[in-house]
Amino acid sequence: MKKIAALSAFIFFAFTGFAQTFSVKKGGHVYTMEIPDYLTKTYSLNEVATLQYMNSNKEAYVIVIEDSKELLESLGTKFVDSKDFLDNFTSTFHKDDKNRTLGSVSQFTANNNKHSQVEMTWENDGLNFYMIITGVETPTHFYKIMTWTISENKDLLKSDFLRISKSLKD
Repeated sequence: MKKIAALSAFIFFAFTGFAQTFSVKKGGHVYTMEIPDYLTKTYSLNEVATLQYMNSNKEAYVIVIEDSKELLESLGTKFVDSKDFLDNFTSTFHKDDKNRTLGSVSQFTANNNKHSQVEMTWENDGLNFYMIITGVETPTHFYKIMTWTISENKDLLKSDFLRISKSLKD
């Protein structure tokens, strides 16, 4: 009987102990996103990102870069939609790295915002990386959401990265 109770307890903790929890975090000019609790806030990933979280043990990283439509237009830049914004960015991002691959762009709506998303892989300094890049269009801003890890952790983190990418509320 003790063995059954111990086995039941092990199974319970094994399955509930690995469930990821997410918390809503504020960023930038007042947008929110859902970020897994295993990530911690940082300021070291990108100097222009308005939201940055990481976990170096999991090799999990998230940044958000926001661009005001008004500011972009004052600089002579106007994007048609989130796909145009994403295509413009990915056309040069990590372009010269070894084995760079860019998947097909998918488009969807989440939280009443238009999203365009692409998966990218590349090699740098002998390491292989996996990234999901999401362009989000709101009435006043464009956002680049970048979530990445080493390629070995792709399957472990992809569902969290997809949830993060869909969670932006402006």
